[in-house]
Amino acid sequence: MIKKIIAGIFVLFILLLFMGGDDGSESSPGIDIDDWKPVDDSTSSEYRAQSMKIYETLAFSGFEKASVKVTDDYVFMAYDQPPVRSQVDSLLSWFYMMGTAAELAPHTEKILIQMYSDEEPLYEVEAYTTDVQS
Repeated sequence: MIKKIIAGIFVLFILLLFMGGDDGSESSPGIDIDDWKPVDDSTSSEYRAQSMKIYETLAFSGFEKASVKVTDDYVFMAYDQPPVRSQVDSLLSWFYMMGTAAELAPHTEKILIQMYSDEEPLYEVEAYTTDVQS
């Protein structure tokens, strides 16, 4: 009997753990994907140069349909995924983008990446800048 209760509590805990939901954090910024602009219009003048450097690095690597926004708290990058051979290529792209953002905007707390395919949202990735830097 006790084993069944413990198993039930364990299953409930696992379900609650993986259900997700609103954790109270602010939602990620959005962009207008109808018009891919290198630097998001709402980027402050203080961070426009950093945003442009990150965009130039991405464009040089083949991510021409991209938009970047650097703020005090985060680096936000959205891009339209060019054709890839495998999902591993997408994963490596995220690591490359995270490294670029952490190097060029080390003052930020988070790095947010939104991946689109033919202007349809596919994935959203979030990482702490300090985790990427270490």
